[in-house]
Amino acid sequence: MINRQRFEYFVTILIMSLLFFASMFTVNSFFKNELLNQQESYLLKKAEFLAEQLSDSTFQQETVTQEEQQFIQDYVGMNDERISLLTDNGDVFYDTDDSNLSDSRKDRPEIKAVLAGADFGSDHRTSGTLHVELLYLAIPIEIKGKLIGILRISEEASKFSSSISAFRNFLIFIFGLLFLIITVFLLLMIRQKNKPLLTVLPFLKRMIQNPQKGRSIIQQSSEWHELYETANELSSQMSETYRAYLSSEEQLHILLNELMIGMFIIDKNGDLELINPVMCGFLGIPSVPQERVSYQQTINDPLLIQLINQAITEERSLHQEITLSAETEEKIVDLSLHYFNNDFNHHQIFGVAYDLTQVHRLEKMQKDFVGNVSHELKTPITSLIGFTETLIDGAKDDPETLTQFLGIIQKDAYRLQRLIQEIILLSRDSKNTYDKQQVPLHSLIYEVVHSYQKTIDEKHLQIVVNGDQELIISTVYELFYPIIKNLVENAVQYSTDEGSIIVDFVVKKNELLLSVEDNGIGIPLEDQNRIFERFYRVDKARTRYSGGTGLGLAIVQNYTELLGGTVTLESYPGVGSSFTLRIPLN
Repeated sequence: MINRQRFEYFVTILIMSLLFFASMFTVNSFFKNELLNQQESYLLKKAEFLAEQLSDSTFQQETVTQEEQQFIQDYVGMNDERISLLTDNGDVFYDTDDSNLSDSRKDRPEIKAVLAGADFGSDHRTSGTLHVELLYLAIPIEIKGKLIGILRISEEASKFSSSISAFRNFLIFIFGLLFLIITVFLLLMIRQKNKPLLTVLPFLKRMIQNPQKGRSIIQQSSEWHELYETANELSSQMSETYRAYLSSEEQLHILLNELMIGMFIIDKNGDLELINPVMCGFLGIPSVPQERVSYQQTINDPLLIQLINQAITEERSLHQEITLSAETEEKIVDLSLHYFNNDFNHHQIFGVAYDLTQVHRLEKMQKDFVGNVSHELKTPITSLIGFTETLIDGAKDDPETLTQFLGIIQKDAYRLQRLIQEIILLSRDSKNTYDKQQVPLHSLIYEVVHSYQKTIDEKHLQIVVNGDQELIISTVYELFYPIIKNLVENAVQYSTDEGSIIVDFVVKKNELLLSVEDNGIGIPLEDQNRIFERFYRVDKARTRYSGGTGLGLAIVQNYTELLGGTVTLESYPGVGSSFTLRIPLN
C-alpha cells in the first residue's frame, strides 16, 4: 500500500507537470500565432500601400525609376523593413538590402502561395542571406486579373519577439504558482484518501486469505469509524458465508457423486466445468478430470458432440434418447441438454442423462417372457383340447387309440404341471426366510443323477462326480436342490450320445466351488449373455423336443443369487459347456 501511495504521488506530480508544460506551450503558441497574425495584417496594409505608389510599368519592365527608389528608401529608412520586387516568375529584380540580388525566390512559401493564386502569402523563418529571423509577406501585382509581379515586404521578428518573451515569463510565473497550489492540494487529498486504506486494505487481504476466521479493526477514529465498523461487519458476514459455502459445496459434491444419473456442465469457452462419476461411466472416461478441459477432447461420442454443438448453435434445449458406447457395454440414456444464456451473453449447457439400459432390457425380457409363457402354455393346452375333443368325437371307442391319446394327454399335462411349478419357483425372492439344513453334497448329486438314469442310459452317457464323499454343507435345501437338478438336467439334455458329464465340487475358504461340465453341443458366444433369461432358448425346436421349459438356467441364476453366490458360464459350440457355482457357506 505504501508503494502504491508513492506511485500515486509520482503520477500526480508527473501529470501536473505535463499539464503545466502543455498549458504553457498551448497558451504561448496561441499568443504567438495571434501576434503573428496581427503583424501579417499590419504588413499587408503596408504592402498594399507600397503597391499603390509603384507603377505597373515597374513590374512589366522590371526596372525601378529613380523617384520610386528614393521613395522606397525613405520608406524603409522610417520603418526599418526590407522590400523586394519580383517578376511574375518569382525572380528578384530589386531588393532594398541587396541591389545585386537577382536570384529566383519561387520556392519560398510566401511566393509559392501568391503564384498559386492566393491573395497574399506569409512565412516566419530565418533569412538565408541576412541570417536573422524575419516575417515575410508577399502580395500579387495584377492588371485585369493577370499577374505581372510580386511585392514582398519583411521585418525582423525581434520587434515583436520581446513581447512574446515577456508574456511567456508572466505565464510561467502565474501558471507555475497555480499548478503548485493544485499539486499540493492533490497530494494532501491522496494522503487523506489512503489513510484508511493503510488500515483497511491489509485487514481485507488477511480476510480473503483466511475467510473462515473472523477479524476486527480496532481504531479510535471518529472520521473513519463507520468505515471500520462496516469492514468488521463484512468480515463477520464473509466468514459465515464462506463456511456455509464450503458446507454447500461439500453437500453438492456428495450429491453429484451419489446420484444415479449422469450430469455435466459446459461453460461459454466449451470447457467441461463439471462432470460427475456416473456421466464419466456412461462416456467411458476413466476418472473425473481434475482441471477444465475442452468437451471435444473429453467426450468421444460423435452423436453427443453433435447434439451439444446443435444446442449451442441453435441456442435451445434438446431432449433425445441416444446410445453411448462405453468401454464395457453400450448404454441407452435419456439425454436432456438445457441451454442457459445470461445477460452478459455467456451461455452454458447443462446436461442430464438417465440410464435406460436396464429399463430397455427389462422391457424386452418382459415382452419375451409374456410371449414365451403364452407360447409354452398354449402348446400343451392346445394338445390337451385337441386330443380330448378327438376322444369325445368317437376315438374313445377304439382301445388302442384311447390308450395312445391318453398317454399324450398325460405327457402334456405333466409338462404343463412342470412349467407352472417352475414359474412358481421363480417367483421366490430374497424377502422370504429360509431355514438351513445339513446337506450331504455327494449323495445329493447322485440322487439327482439317478432321477435322469433313463435318459442317461438311452444316450449312453458317462457321469463322473469328483469331490469329498463325506462333505456335508449347511445350506437352504429348497433352493440348493433345484440348482443341482437343473444343471444336471441341462447337461444330460444337451450332451451328445456317448458323451460324458463331469461334476466337480470343493470347499475353499468357506466357499463352495461346484462345476458341471459336458461335451455337448455348446452355446454360441452371442447367446451366452442371455442364456440365463427366462424362456430364452438357443435352439427352440430342439429344446421343445427334449421337453425343456426354458426356465431351468433362470432358476439356477435366481436361486444362486438368493444364496449369495454367483454362476458363470464357459462354452464353445461343438465342444461343450461348463457352469461354475460359487456359493458362500457362512
